Amino acid sequence: MTLRQFFSACLRRWPIVLVGVLCTGLAAFAGLGDKGVYYTRTQIVFLAPISTAYPNALATRSEDIIDAAGAVAKSVTGPDPVTKYASPDVTLVGTGIRDGWSLVVPDTGGQWATNFPSQILNLDIVAPDRATVLQRQTTILRRVQENLDKLQSTRHVTPINEITITTAPRSTVIYHVGGSKPRMLGMTAALGIGLTAAVIVLAERFGRRRPTRSRR
Repeated sequence: MTLRQFFSACLRRWPIVLVGVLCTGLAAFAGLGDKGVYYTRTQIVFLAPISTAYPNALATRSEDIIDAAGAVAKSVTGPDPVTKYASPDVTLVGTGIRDGWSLVVPDTGGQWATNFPSQILNLDIVAPDRATVLQRQTTILRRVQENLDKLQSTRHVTPINEITITTAPRSTVIYHVGGSKPRMLGMTAALGIGLTAAVIVLAERFGRRRPTRSRR
């Protein structure tokens, strides 16, 4: 089909063109109304008990404390399996989630192995507004503390040997994540034109075959 034939087909199939323009306009309008989301990542650090041999709680690392962090995270998130990614730096926003939260121990082993090198929990929160992010952060941090206390009390850990937690950084930074409006409009227009053109071409081919079949 030449360019002249295509434009002639567009004139003949003007209802398809009209529907394509309307659908593209509605999609562009919906995209312009998207105000983006708010996202934050809080690192919850599990600290070893201070002793004479290990006076620096931040520098003391132990597999037992990493196991405790994983147990607390599982008690908060529930029994559902955790999705593995190639890098622990992957965020909820990067995976396309626009409203939710996750609490995991950073796994540097990739998709095919398991490696937990630090006694840290990554708390990712994404929501449509800042207030919801702050509310969820407060609630989940409280649940982490409560589950850690319950874990240690059921195992009769003495207060001097208890694991404590802190957040890093202390001041929570909440980011507003939004897409580029010009790029969105350009992609919407390209997709709308492409789909409309494809429907017109298919309609022309189908219309040419029908008389032949009728004569047969």
